[in-house]
Amino acid sequence: MSGAAARELETFDYRHVRLLPGMLQQQVARTRDVYFSVPNDDILKGFRRQAGLPAPGKDMGGWAARTSAGIFGQLLSGMARLACATDDRPLRDKALALFEGWLETVTPDGNVNMSMYAWEKLVCGLVDLRLYADCDRALPTLARTTEWASRTFDRSRNPADEFDFWGEYPADTHEWYTLPENLYRAYIISGNPAFKEFADIWRYEHFWSRFAETDEPEGVPPVHAYSHVNTLSSAAMTYAVTADERYLRICENACDYLLRTQCYATGGFGPDERLMPPDGSLGRSLELLGDHAEIPCGSWAGFKLSRYLITFTGQARFGDWIETIIYNAIGAALPTQPEGRTFYYGDYRLSTGAKQYYWHAWPCCSGTYLQATAAYHDLVYLTRPGALYVNLFVPSQVTWGEGEDAVLVRQETDYPESKAINLQLYMHDPATFVLGFRVPAWCRGASVVVNGERLDACTAAGGWATIEREWRSGDHVAIRIPMELRLAPVDTQHPDRVALMHGPVVLAMHEACCRRPLLMETGADLPSRLVE
Repeated sequence: MSGAAARELETFDYRHVRLLPGMLQQQVARTRDVYFSVPNDDILKGFRRQAGLPAPGKDMGGWAARTSAGIFGQLLSGMARLACATDDRPLRDKALALFEGWLETVTPDGNVNMSMYAWEKLVCGLVDLRLYADCDRALPTLARTTEWASRTFDRSRNPADEFDFWGEYPADTHEWYTLPENLYRAYIISGNPAFKEFADIWRYEHFWSRFAETDEPEGVPPVHAYSHVNTLSSAAMTYAVTADERYLRICENACDYLLRTQCYATGGFGPDERLMPPDGSLGRSLELLGDHAEIPCGSWAGFKLSRYLITFTGQARFGDWIETIIYNAIGAALPTQPEGRTFYYGDYRLSTGAKQYYWHAWPCCSGTYLQATAAYHDLVYLTRPGALYVNLFVPSQVTWGEGEDAVLVRQETDYPESKAINLQLYMHDPATFVLGFRVPAWCRGASVVVNGERLDACTAAGGWATIEREWRSGDHVAIRIPMELRLAPVDTQHPDRVALMHGPVVLAMHEACCRRPLLMETGADLPSRLVE
């Protein structure tokens, strides 16, 4: 597409990567089975009833009591992505059947009878059906409903503030500022200017511009946290279609601001679903609140922003947030249940946090749970011409290239329970290329051994360690990522209010020990105090 911004790295876009037996594969398999088990008639019942059509099935209840519109697009998206990544034809067919059943309820003028909030998710689902399920009718349907939305959506575009924290008033337009991302994706794959023209209307300059020149903006209001991280993916896609470096700077600065002032050690953010002023509010939130972070939604937003930044800039440091989220947020979440019970809030209270399900079935986090777990496949490996990079240390394999030029890399590891990561390479003929791996910013002393020979590759923390050589089938690469106990303060105002971490993992105290705080003198040797 003319004018599209260049990318330093590319993911494999839900293709050619397989998760092997391990924590993530187990979670993904269970997720697939749960969502696959929900009857199509239940998911479509509200739409059919609304359209005056026969509506068999059961009411889903909760947030989907009237219709499943609030998560429908996310279900299409997650199923299409996961089916593509795992070559799961039955799951793909389920997504297509849901689309066809829903399409029967859409009026000829494209009226889908959805709020702006639900419609934005529908756009994502339709784009993903085209990209990952080869659905030829998805984009024409999107074009038709975009015409309807363009005619009917209120365009007040009031910025969110502390009183209206997601831009809802005056016409139920909450989270309007997340619309551009997937409309721009539709434009890039179709070339249809109507998608771009409608996306342009919803750019959120009022918020984005705060980060145009600095990662220390003043006066960021306590607005809805998840959607304001999510809108940065719209800024990223604005960069993708315009190549205007200003939007890339916005995303980089905003990400740095979030990681420095808004995130807990888990990678989660948004106590009481709000951004916090960087005045110690994040640390104080641990005293009172039980809703410290929207885990599935926040994980999805963090994954997307990090993925955009790591591909646009090529910088390994953006992979660290992805890793933190996997082990401490979405990967540690209670699994969604077939009846729609969903883990929503992370609870990090000092007085003993607890994991529990949300009180309503099928909330927003039930949709992003599916999308975020499907996204694992797209976050492990990255590539550019002549180079392959390992971003995540998880049991997996990737096929890079085609035909006799293909290289298969198999990764075996128990990380983060072990520091050892082993790569085995297979190929038809010897090939010269760069093989790289991310060295986490917290890591000291990473090393790499190829076929038993230790290399002097630069393994500086926060960057890519790279090896360029002629590779042969059967070559073995042994990576070691040492991990130590360390303390992570919640914010600068509370240097003694810390999370205990080992590598990328936040550790938890046993319940029996939580009746009193763990106190240690400054500079204490952590292993001597904490390891038996």
